[in-house]
Amino acid sequence: MNGAPIPPYGGTLVEPVVPDAEIARRAGNAEPIAISHDAAINLANIGTGAYSPLAGFMTEAEYRGVIERTRLPSGLDWTVPILLHVAAPPEVGETRALRDPDGKIVGAIKADSVFEIDRTRYAKAVFATDSPDHPGVEALGRRPTMCVGGPVWLAESAVPTLRHFHTPRQNRARLAATGKAAFTAFSTRNICHLGHEHLHGIAFESADVLGIAVITGAQLKGSFLPDVVFDTYEYLVQHHYPEGRVVLLNMRLPPIYAGPKEAFLQATVLQNLGFTKFIVGRDHAGVGNYYERYGSQKIFRELTRLAIEILPISEPRWCRVCNKITTELSCRHTGDDVRTLNGRDVRRFLLEKRYVELETILRPEVRDLVAAVLETEVDLAGSKRAVRDPRRIFYE
Repeated sequence: MNGAPIPPYGGTLVEPVVPDAEIARRAGNAEPIAISHDAAINLANIGTGAYSPLAGFMTEAEYRGVIERTRLPSGLDWTVPILLHVAAPPEVGETRALRDPDGKIVGAIKADSVFEIDRTRYAKAVFATDSPDHPGVEALGRRPTMCVGGPVWLAESAVPTLRHFHTPRQNRARLAATGKAAFTAFSTRNICHLGHEHLHGIAFESADVLGIAVITGAQLKGSFLPDVVFDTYEYLVQHHYPEGRVVLLNMRLPPIYAGPKEAFLQATVLQNLGFTKFIVGRDHAGVGNYYERYGSQKIFRELTRLAIEILPISEPRWCRVCNKITTELSCRHTGDDVRTLNGRDVRRFLLEKRYVELETILRPEVRDLVAAVLETEVDLAGSKRAVRDPRRIFYE
């Protein structure tokens, strides 16, 4: 990039953040629209510029362009509809305040478009299936089919103030302050396992700075709490990773499970955050067996309007024969000789207290760190450790 910052998607950060009083002025005394937890995350992403060039929830024209042609009316590629589902839509032209699940007014929307979606058509276009067994399809089935689209305004008080959260403008500033030019992003929802460390090592060979974007916002039963994930990464950054070459980031996204199309959305957000490269592995953002094995890499060969460079890397796994992390391209072993590395197994072994089986999945210090907050007394390598203040590590 020759020292020049990567441009936001579409060329400009769109940041409709306004003082709280402006929300009241625009919306007047009309009844606020109640929005979901996921919609509140999307509102914040629109307001802070993470979803640039979007300036609001999608209108019918924008929605149809995305599901029919994977494009916005401007011609830019876009893959996942950003919709505001409502039980009782306002009149076209009306401006209404938006109220989050905690009862707080977080923004406002001007209803330029009120329309109804076909759930089956949406599901097949975004998730490549309409099976109710797919979690994204199941979640879609619980949302109203009526949607309202139009420009939004995010209240200043609703800009997230969470651990490691930075708006695109803030993150671009801290990347620029490094004086470097190559910023590689890695996204994850889980604590760091050895496969992740393998990918980070590859990134360090070519990147000036590695950005570890921890995706939060799902709040799904059995998934790791964000603080636990950040604890593991902070430990690695402080004790093992090259000094001054890692930035941690809280990337807020609702649970989508759209596989390749969600991978593209993540890349869009990361470009807006200022990263120049993005590591994409096997089944990125996928679930079950709904998507092609490396479909999340393939989509970036089909949709090419993003400026962020994609780094496609084969899936790391533990090879019992080689006794180290390998990929299918770096060793010949298959079947029972190799073991996949994934967050599902980490969660299962922790819940079942099968700590020894984590030895080829997690760095020992990371295993000990997580296990030691799970219960009041834990036996690690024959040594019992008492914990005064055990805490939850999963959403319940």
